[in-house]
Amino acid sequence: MGIRQAGVAQSKVMDQYIEEGLKNNLALTQKNLSWKKSRVALKEAKGLFMPQLSLEASYTRAGGGRKLDFPVGDLINPVYSTLNQLTGSDRFPTIANVNEQFLPNNFHETKLRFIQPLFNSDIYFNRQIKREMVAMQRNTEAVYRKELIKEIKVAYFQYLQTQEVLRIYEESRTLLKEILRVNKKLVKRHKITKDAIYGAEYQISQLDAQVAQTQQQAQASGAYFNFLLNRDLAENIEVDASMAKKITAPTLEQMAGMEGKREELLQIQNGINANNQSIKLNKFNAYPKVNLVVDAGYQGFGYQFNEDQRFWLMQVSLKWDLFKGFQNKAKIQQSQIEQDILQTRLKETQKQFLLQQRIARYAVLSAYQTIRTNEKAQRQINEQLKISRKRHTQGQIPYYELLQTQTNYTNNKIQLAVAQYNFLIKQAELERAVGVAK
Repeated sequence: MGIRQAGVAQSKVMDQYIEEGLKNNLALTQKNLSWKKSRVALKEAKGLFMPQLSLEASYTRAGGGRKLDFPVGDLINPVYSTLNQLTGSDRFPTIANVNEQFLPNNFHETKLRFIQPLFNSDIYFNRQIKREMVAMQRNTEAVYRKELIKEIKVAYFQYLQTQEVLRIYEESRTLLKEILRVNKKLVKRHKITKDAIYGAEYQISQLDAQVAQTQQQAQASGAYFNFLLNRDLAENIEVDASMAKKITAPTLEQMAGMEGKREELLQIQNGINANNQSIKLNKFNAYPKVNLVVDAGYQGFGYQFNEDQRFWLMQVSLKWDLFKGFQNKAKIQQSQIEQDILQTRLKETQKQFLLQQRIARYAVLSAYQTIRTNEKAQRQINEQLKISRKRHTQGQIPYYELLQTQTNYTNNKIQLAVAQYNFLIKQAELERAVGVAK
């Protein structure tokens, strides 16, 4: 159930301003960018399931260090010499002793490495946590979106309120000038004294001071409204006063039927879900992690890339943490405590929202009753002003009595205008409390 059923008509002008604000507001743009960033982070988490392929190359030059000394010549050469003598030939050559350094020199390894996770619970639960973070960020954006809609409405109504008060002041100025004109005529006829002119002029000067103050308020409220829409602060604002004239009586039944949702509750639920995945991650952390690793390339002394240097290697690696000082157990306990905190916060927030909605409904009813009270007083003061003006023209009542009636008339009109826009503001706050988008 929307705003129309709850006591006020919608405005195309305000709808256009809301649409403009949702499109241009800088804070909302930041929230939207944060949501997009979380979506990219989820893609990154999904990428951990995919195989990794990398090109790795190394070349080593070395000198000195430890050496391998093996007197193979000293051991074999006497034997070879004896064999040569027995056979009468040189078939068995002299062999030098081996003196080889451990560090490889002029050695390279160039390979492609392929890694595929076969079983890794961390990857799976990390992706689940990232999904909840995306949903949480989306709800954060939705929360600000609804808050922005409410702020735009309230700022617009406050601006319209000041414009209506300025219009009433202008109308009052016209009436006061008419009283001044009549007073001058009556003074010439010697029906009243000259202080009546001074009194009317004083009232006009007081009115000018009130106008100046209200104009300042109008400029401030207009600047804030334009700020919300990310426009020039002094940009012109279209006035649509029709909403204040189309207010109908709201009822508790109508307002209780307004349907919406509070993304703040969904945010907390996202946190609960993410924390639950964190508990599972730490529980499954006791399971082994298995990866497949395949290397293929060239390895040897000098860059030759021939058949002698070509190699491939495939291995399945397993890592199983058998004992980590009860770290996982402690992490699980922390997450379970955090889960209890979030569940308690969810219940508390639900009750707070129910209280907020109840208060907002009664505020709307109270604002409407204030309108009706001021409308009744307005009808009475209208008649009183007509009679007082007629009697003053005829010289039957003193000027200050007419000025007092005129002041009461102006004040009541202002009170009525304030009450009407206050009702619209309370209505916007009710929509926000219920969770209605527009």
